[in-house]
Amino acid sequence: MVVRNALALLLLAAPVAAQGSGTALTLQEAIDFERRGRHEEAAARYRTVLGSEPTNAAALLGLERSLEALRRLDAVLPFVRAALAADSGNRTVRSLEVRVWGALEESDSVRAAATRWIAVEPGSPEPYREWAGAASRRGDLTEAKRVLAEGTRRVGDASLAQDLAQVTTLAGDWIEAAQQWMVVVRASAGLVPAASASLGRAPPATRDLIVGALTGRAADPASRLLASDLLAGWGRADEAWPLLDAVLPSDRGQAVSQLSRFVDRARSARTREGTLVRAYALERLIALSTGQAADRFRLQAAQAYAEAGDLTAAEQLLRALSPAGSASGAVVGEAMTSLIAAMAEEGLVKQAEERLRQWEDRLSGDAQRQLVETLGWAWMAKGDLDRAEALVRNDSTIESAALRGWIALYRGEIAVARTRFREAGPYAGTRAAATQRTEILAILERLQEARIPDLGRALHLLAQQDTIAAIQGLERVASRLPLTAGRQDVLALAGQVASARHDLPAAERLLVAAISADSAGPASAVAELLLARVHRDQGRLDIAAAGLEHLILSHPESAEVPHARRMLDELRGVVP
Repeated sequence: MVVRNALALLLLAAPVAAQGSGTALTLQEAIDFERRGRHEEAAARYRTVLGSEPTNAAALLGLERSLEALRRLDAVLPFVRAALAADSGNRTVRSLEVRVWGALEESDSVRAAATRWIAVEPGSPEPYREWAGAASRRGDLTEAKRVLAEGTRRVGDASLAQDLAQVTTLAGDWIEAAQQWMVVVRASAGLVPAASASLGRAPPATRDLIVGALTGRAADPASRLLASDLLAGWGRADEAWPLLDAVLPSDRGQAVSQLSRFVDRARSARTREGTLVRAYALERLIALSTGQAADRFRLQAAQAYAEAGDLTAAEQLLRALSPAGSASGAVVGEAMTSLIAAMAEEGLVKQAEERLRQWEDRLSGDAQRQLVETLGWAWMAKGDLDRAEALVRNDSTIESAALRGWIALYRGEIAVARTRFREAGPYAGTRAAATQRTEILAILERLQEARIPDLGRALHLLAQQDTIAAIQGLERVASRLPLTAGRQDVLALAGQVASARHDLPAAERLLVAAISADSAGPASAVAELLLARVHRDQGRLDIAAAGLEHLILSHPESAEVPHARRMLDELRGVVP
């Protein structure tokens, strides 16, 4: 049963003024009582109105709501009969009769009421729609489909096709549902979003079958458009684009609408191919647009091409923008930032730095600082610490202090790196970057030497993703450090790196060595937690649990204890 909300009450109150003053006042009182939840008093006044006006729609529907709240819905039936006696063709009353019998779970009475309605209006789809709705609400989807199929035979496909498609979808008959939705979208391509929302819930195993049904021999432009929309929503934009491209309408407005929807839905695609086809669609939108809209699409296309790694296409689009163009500076800057960052990630660091210099007057200060950090890391990844340092030589921001700290660290300048990281503090860069910097600084604080070039080289190898050489280098450095002044920390770091690359035997060996170096040291709790994770991943759950219990008892003040308790609960099955 559909429960009417406050908006419905306002709408029903609108015709009150048009009725007789006595009836209008009584009806208004009923509505007021209902708003305040005084349903017994509301029902009494609705009955009073119906006593003089048996077909008053506002009173009938109000009585339905009030009696439903009082769990006495069957008491509305005498008023329904009186209304039908006064006006047998009243659709509101006929619909109410079917709905009430459905809510009372009297399926035979639902059928009888619908049949009487059909006899009065043989060409109307409404009786079948209400009858099927009553069946659906009680969970009998088979009956709902049967009723709608019968109605379709009698009044035609178009009027009930959407209802039948929705019921078929609810029943999980996905291929049949796709065929029904084809009928719907052929009649109105504007219903593609509704069809896509319904079919989009299909389980992955059935999706290719649905696409096949929509693009088979019986396919037409509307069904192919639906297939494209579904694929884009499922993150398969590269498969969706050829279907859409083949059926784009010649009408400019419709084409813009369909392309814009595709662009929005294609954002869920995480592949290079999916990003590229989003760029293709945006280029089509450029050709169909003028002024600010064209500039906006051009920038979005440039950004998409940059994200996909097609830097040439991205730069060509950006160069087409004049400095005095109509696009907002923020949007232009965002596209340029994406392109420069993409160049750096592709290893084209020199070209990326050139673009930064060319376009820096169109970039915000935040964007420039972000790109300087990106380029600095890119130069360091290529092994050129001098070029990375040159980028931030005249920059006094905390972000540049953080970057200079890493450069000093990779050169083995431990004391300088400590100073720079302290200057940067905990707020420079992203949260992940700040956390990584804080963890490294904790290690540096416990080192006694001002310079350890081999440690710098090992950490630089780690930044360059050469994890095997980095682990070996860290282990060699650790062997030369004092037991209580850095050895444990460096061994724990090496064990963490080995664990991250799933070299569990090496991780176990290094972490055991770290704990043995100084069992009461500041890094021992971290090492014990890491070792427990290694044991867990090896399937040695009892040993992992014992290690966690030891950590909790031996280091009660450690920040690792909450993590240890959580893992221990997971191992014991206390939490999922």
